[in-house]
Amino acid sequence: MTKARKKYRSWFSSEDWKWIQRRFPVVCVDVLPIRFSGRARNSVEAVGLILRETPHQGRRWCLVGGRLLYGESLSNAVRRQIRETLGPRAHPVLKRGQQPLYVAQYSPSGKKPFALDPRQHAVGLTYVVEIKGVPQASGEAIRYEWFNLDLLPSPKQFGFDQGRIVRVCVKLFQG
Repeated sequence: MTKARKKYRSWFSSEDWKWIQRRFPVVCVDVLPIRFSGRARNSVEAVGLILRETPHQGRRWCLVGGRLLYGESLSNAVRRQIRETLGPRAHPVLKRGQQPLYVAQYSPSGKKPFALDPRQHAVGLTYVVEIKGVPQASGEAIRYEWFNLDLLPSPKQFGFDQGRIVRVCVKLFQG
């Protein structure tokens, strides 16, 4: 755990954090790792997903991600989430000033336009990021795997309704 994470995590007791989650939207960064086929920069060969324990569905495939810490820039949050979840040998290729490709909305109800997160109302700023190096599951990730686009897990195998978010992001990214 980074110093910044320790510092900000200790801000709230568990009770206070649950109180906040029930009353305020939480800003998160989500990352869809991608790998390109050959030299074509818009031809996505595979996407990376983590297998993790969800609070409501058991083990499911998910995006890399988590909340934005107070005082943390979005790009630093993306780098931190990748480092904490995919280890120090995973190297994100972030463009200067890169913006989220998609904004996902989560709520305990999961009713459209929201995806389901039983814990909180959250806004997920979803980044599509090329990952070089060797990602290795760490932190909340039980496993990390690259999936060819035609072999993605079924919608029921995704946590937090993120299968639909993955498909939208791939479509938007490839234009």
